[in-house]
Amino acid sequence: MRKSTLRLALSAATLFAAHGALHAQDSSSMTGLVTDSTGAALPGAVITLRNPSTGAQFTQKTNSRGEYRFANVPPAPSYVATFSHDGFTSIAVNDLALQVGVTRTQDEALAAGTSQEVSVSAGRDVVTINTTDASIGNNIDPTTLVDLPIQARESVAVLFLLQPGVANSSFTGARTDQSSVTLDGMDVNDIAAGSVYGGGGGRITSDAPVDSVQEFRGTVAGLPSGLGTGSGGQFQLVTKGGTNHFHGDLNEYHRDTATEANNWFNKNLTTPVPRTPLIRNQFGGAIGGPIKKDKLFFFFDFNNSRIIQSTNVERVVPLDSFRNGLVSYIRNTDSSTGAACAATSRQNTTPTCIGQLTPAQVQALDPQKIGESTALFNFINSAYPHANDPAYSSADGINTGGYRFNFAEPDFLYNYVGRLDYNLTSKQQVFVRGSITRENSTQSANAFDTTPGTTNPFVDRSYSYVVSHVWQIGQNKVNQFYYGDTIQKFNFPSLLAPTGTTEYGLGGSTNTTSNLFGPYNSYSSQKRRVPIPEFRDDFNWQLGTHNIGFGGTFKFIKTNSQLINDFNSVTLGLGGENLTLDPTVRPTVANGYGVNAIRTAGTTSSAVYDEAFALALGRVASVGSSYNYNAVGIQTPQGTGAVRAYRYFQTELYVGDTYKVRKDLTVTYGLRYQLYSVPYEAHGEQSIQNFTFNNYFAARETQGAAGISGATALAPITYNLGGKANGAAPLYTPSYKDFAPRFAFAYNPSFAPKSVINGSFALVYDRTVINAVNFIQDQSSYLFQNSASTPYGGAGAAAGLGAANPRIGTNLAYTNPNTAPVITKPLSPFIQGGVPVGLADNQFNTIVDPTLKDPYSLTYNLGFQQEMPDHFILKVNYAGRLGRHLLAQADASQLVDFRDPASGQLMSTAFANLTKEVRAGQAYTAQPWFENQAGKGNTVFLANALSSLVSNGDFADYIQALQADGYLGYNVGMASQFAENTFLTNKGTSTYNGLLVTVSKNLSQGLQFDLNYTWSHSMDNVSSNANSISASSGNNFVCDATNPKTCFANSDFDVTTVVNSNFIYQLPFGRGRTFFSNAHTLINEAIGGWSVSGLPAWRSGLSLGTSSNAFVAGYANDAPAFFNGNRADVQAHVKKDPTTGAVYLFGSANASTKAQAEFSGPVGLSFGSRNNLRGPSAFTMDAGLGKVFPLLPNERLNLKFRADFYNILNHPIFNLPNTDITSGSFGQVSSTPTGNSPGAPRVGQFSLRLEF
Repeated sequence: MRKSTLRLALSAATLFAAHGALHAQDSSSMTGLVTDSTGAALPGAVITLRNPSTGAQFTQKTNSRGEYRFANVPPAPSYVATFSHDGFTSIAVNDLALQVGVTRTQDEALAAGTSQEVSVSAGRDVVTINTTDASIGNNIDPTTLVDLPIQARESVAVLFLLQPGVANSSFTGARTDQSSVTLDGMDVNDIAAGSVYGGGGGRITSDAPVDSVQEFRGTVAGLPSGLGTGSGGQFQLVTKGGTNHFHGDLNEYHRDTATEANNWFNKNLTTPVPRTPLIRNQFGGAIGGPIKKDKLFFFFDFNNSRIIQSTNVERVVPLDSFRNGLVSYIRNTDSSTGAACAATSRQNTTPTCIGQLTPAQVQALDPQKIGESTALFNFINSAYPHANDPAYSSADGINTGGYRFNFAEPDFLYNYVGRLDYNLTSKQQVFVRGSITRENSTQSANAFDTTPGTTNPFVDRSYSYVVSHVWQIGQNKVNQFYYGDTIQKFNFPSLLAPTGTTEYGLGGSTNTTSNLFGPYNSYSSQKRRVPIPEFRDDFNWQLGTHNIGFGGTFKFIKTNSQLINDFNSVTLGLGGENLTLDPTVRPTVANGYGVNAIRTAGTTSSAVYDEAFALALGRVASVGSSYNYNAVGIQTPQGTGAVRAYRYFQTELYVGDTYKVRKDLTVTYGLRYQLYSVPYEAHGEQSIQNFTFNNYFAARETQGAAGISGATALAPITYNLGGKANGAAPLYTPSYKDFAPRFAFAYNPSFAPKSVINGSFALVYDRTVINAVNFIQDQSSYLFQNSASTPYGGAGAAAGLGAANPRIGTNLAYTNPNTAPVITKPLSPFIQGGVPVGLADNQFNTIVDPTLKDPYSLTYNLGFQQEMPDHFILKVNYAGRLGRHLLAQADASQLVDFRDPASGQLMSTAFANLTKEVRAGQAYTAQPWFENQAGKGNTVFLANALSSLVSNGDFADYIQALQADGYLGYNVGMASQFAENTFLTNKGTSTYNGLLVTVSKNLSQGLQFDLNYTWSHSMDNVSSNANSISASSGNNFVCDATNPKTCFANSDFDVTTVVNSNFIYQLPFGRGRTFFSNAHTLINEAIGGWSVSGLPAWRSGLSLGTSSNAFVAGYANDAPAFFNGNRADVQAHVKKDPTTGAVYLFGSANASTKAQAEFSGPVGLSFGSRNNLRGPSAFTMDAGLGKVFPLLPNERLNLKFRADFYNILNHPIFNLPNTDITSGSFGQVSSTPTGNSPGAPRVGQFSLRLEF
């Protein structure tokens, strides 16, 4: 099979060597039909296309059907096309705009007569109907780039959203990291991480400053064979070049604190936090012109950004009551009214529903009778600031609150872009472009504003260059060759590590609102250097009615990285073997608390109390340690990190034909092929495991169905050396058969020449496999990284808090540090003495499935375009997508039902019965499964000891706790080698259907705009990007590997309706305008030259899911809740509650309490629907006002003033709320966007540009 596959690939390459490409990535094309005045074709007509700015000239003749085509022409806004034929009057068409990635149709009719030339103007209509293919997308031209209110001038990426089919960073249903950007034909994507081009833009390696970009094209569907690196939006950028006339600008853009509004939540506090300080100066300049007229040109752009800014940060900190040693909880009844207290009770809203334990009472309930930890409270009172936002929804409001502060995030950026263009001959051109970025900014805010300096900076030293040669070979062939390199150099250091190589986390509760933000909980740092050397060639050949093209790219990618995350990690409070405490240590009626007893309904109160009580004791829940090893298995010192050098290549080839079947019908078809090699670590520091996901999981299902348990009931996962450098097997087998056909048609009926009907079908492959592999693989290689963990605790008060559980000492000292595992080859991780211990020790694992293949999508679209009067263009399209074999992370250790051989009862049935009983307020009854598997009489004992887990339906945590405490045998229900075992698989699937409408108005009467409307629905079973570990977020797993489509629902990025637009309107006053066109100079200075522009956008609510604080199918996969109520109660209606001052998605605190009661947690292996809610809708409006002051005659030197306002209406967009159904802040919203994101507080910018 391998040899035949290789022969197939080689024969395909030979085929590609004999055909050709449509046009290069940074070029344009023009086609058309030349007729006489009767409409008859004129063969042999000569068309000359000339760019007056550079002297570049191209010539074509019409074929026997009167058709012509220019391919691979440099984009420019003002070409002149001359049409001539013996015996006919010549026509010169001026101001022809040829846009990047677009084929312009320019038909002309010649009248019989003299040879005198007639000049006409194309009117500079930059948007025209597409008579060639069915691609969907918009171009952004030079005028738009300069005159729109763009937030960040260092990159045009924010304008990528000005396309149809965009929904929350996804383009027509593609994964959000599947978009691809080229600059002058070169790949400038963040290939190491996979850029997500969202509301704040995405990262273009080495940047593409606004003033350096001539224009760009976005294609969101209907990809021709020449595009398709990734299955998302494709963006082709072209830098500016020099011309025969000197041109350029000097500019300054300024913002400061006086021009910005305050964050909504800053103002909402009882004691408002002032506006974040801001001084933002963006300045620079550009110059271009001739070195030798019509021959050699230069262009240079400098962009400098110096930003002294702050961001609003909020952390979870202890409330003053806890700082003073009081452990608070929700009471069963209100102390003033006697009414039942709600799960949403907080100190700031219903203080009479909050009970408190004194230090003496804490000591009395402590099984060791030690009481509160003096060392812990000394640390808390010295390291944590006082809470200033008790209503913070990410805190529980009972023992924890919010601390909101402004944090300085300076950002200093320098961009340099230079380009040379050289006309070697009339047939050959060369250009060279180089870009350099120098940036020092902030990666993330400090823990608190009491820490000086910046502890987590970001440093960018990226650069790129490209050399290209264009050769017009005869009249019908064009070749363009490129070579370039894009080098990404990022550094993310961590400069604060006061506790050496030990990190601390305060709180291991699954109710995360009770966990304090740890000031010493993250010391990890990384850096990377990722060069992308790239060869590219595009060849175009006009053969009669066929325009054939072929080409391809080859990239040899070398990723060099260092990751420092080999630390010790100590968790204080809950965690380890105890995610809940025994009821005997709570302030219950049985413990003598009477009317002051803790709330018994639900699990919210007990979860909040358990975390605070365990933390107050200074309980050490667990100690985890990570270690690195060199190539021979010797441990390196902790905190020094691991260095990796991965190597791999990407080959992409394509062939396409644009066939003019008739003068009114064009068919485009082609084939694209990609071959991505499997990355390998160049120094041999790479390992592979012995199982595929399907083999391992099938063995577990068979074992569970038979009820077989024991240490050897499941063969262990074993690691050995892997990869090319070790002469061993690769991580997975490369996909040799990634052939992707493309087909499109465009019908431009002769009876309706201003109309087009088009459609397309394409198979497009993702590029994410390569991006993900390095990151995923290095999480758990075991031969070169390994870990050890010591969890403490167990069922019952004595096991959970007894003498076997250490308490933290002075200066956060802890006992019994871990010992680094000894590396042997092969290695079975977390097998000690033949016994698997990873599940008991809470060990996580990540694996690249050896059967991994490149994901792909089937895309299709059907559309209609109409040129209308007054320079309007209407485009209406249907776009669809079927995503198949998409990347998805699945947990091979997830719960698999286990049959009790003695009784025949299933594990899921037994646990479901317990959950139903506790929710109904009934006494537990013995379940045969637990009686036989965990020991007679233990059903009730264990359910009482772990009552919160039972009530929540937290199946996986319950089974893990029972196995860790020795009540269950090995490999019962969950695989015992790992608590969570993530495989990167192809189990993802998706569908997308969308109506995409664009109305464009070319410039006339001073107005131009694009209006995009999208009505769509995207569904999938998982929406995660490749460059992520789902276990760290608690979601975005395949919900249940036994049925991967269980959670097939609204995509995380699904938005039903999106409207976005851009407009520029030159006000009709002053010279050359409709009113006062002959105004006196002084009057014209006052009223002339004004313009307004804007970027209005509206969307409906984002998809939103619930979590249940219950982990069912997987140990790290928080299950969605069941909804059992009235849909009207959970409609988005964001309002501020007048009593509490908090903001709620459902309108008020009472409405949120009502909605919360209509959800319930999982039962057994059953859980609710994913993403079944919607967030609030959002409207934003960025607007600008401009004024041009001519300084020299003929407007050769202009001074341009602009005042831009982002979110001019200061309309807040509220972020998504807390939707954990066990949380006291369910439905509460706690933040709005910040920085350059849409919906951030209003900020004004004033600028001056001197343009010549």
